[in-house]
Amino acid sequence: MKELLIKYIVGEADHQERLLVETWAAEHSDNKKELEEMKRVWDIGEERKQVPEIDVDKAWSDFVRMRDNRKRNHLNWIRVAASLLLFGAFVFWGLQSILRVEKKLKTDMQVQHVGLPDGSTVHLNTRAEMIYRKDWLGKDRRVRLFAGEVFFDVKKDPDNPFVIESGKSKITVLGTSFHVRRDGMDTEVIVASGAVQVAYNKQKIVLKPNQMIVVSDTSDQKVRIDTVPDQLYRYYVHQEFTFENTPLPRVFEILGKAYQKKFLIEDPEVKNLTYTATFEQQNLTEIIDVILKTFDLKMSKKDDVYYIN
Repeated sequence: MKELLIKYIVGEADHQERLLVETWAAEHSDNKKELEEMKRVWDIGEERKQVPEIDVDKAWSDFVRMRDNRKRNHLNWIRVAASLLLFGAFVFWGLQSILRVEKKLKTDMQVQHVGLPDGSTVHLNTRAEMIYRKDWLGKDRRVRLFAGEVFFDVKKDPDNPFVIESGKSKITVLGTSFHVRRDGMDTEVIVASGAVQVAYNKQKIVLKPNQMIVVSDTSDQKVRIDTVPDQLYRYYVHQEFTFENTPLPRVFEILGKAYQKKFLIEDPEVKNLTYTATFEQQNLTEIIDVILKTFDLKMSKKDDVYYIN
């Protein structure tokens, strides 16, 4: 250590050695005094005789030990801070998982009527699949509709909008009732009460009662708003068909949607017929049989199409 201090005093120390000595001297007032004393002795020529016996090695060891302790303390604080940050992340993730509300719904051949955790009610037709989710600290109540048709009766909550994602379409409501059908790449939206906003392809449309649109994931064209001709789209909510002077093509259109069948009326005169009746809980065979007998019609099947004449 003495050699390093002497090199510093006589100007033979390199940059790194000078920096080391100056740091050591600044660390403690006693170190600075010892360095100044050695300079003074050297300057008056006494170094050639004998440098005073200063325990610089001990002072240097103390300096190195203090420096290492400070480094260790600094690293310890970094480890503590990192641990706290990691712990906080785990706590947040844990609470998010625990307090998240999620409900998965899927139907096969039965209609389901389900109450959601927020107080809303959904009616799922057969072959429907959706997920309801409300994250902890999240604002929106979210539904992802994968397939089928669902009638929503949404509980009003201005602070927590109800958002439905169907394909590339997003439907936002506060409190209203409406029907959504996901079929392939298409999404059908029909409003029964209140109003809903449908966003798709950077466009937004507001629908009011008895209005409907059909949006395709593959189209960027502006969608036309149509008026709903009747309330037959809600047949699965109460599981009944109520026809009131309904054109016969519309009757078979609704039955086709309900039972995944395709009906075709070929005779123009038959297309002009209207039908009034209510069916509750009857199966398709019973319903078709009554309609055919009412008008004395015949039905034949070719491939997957049922022809009415």
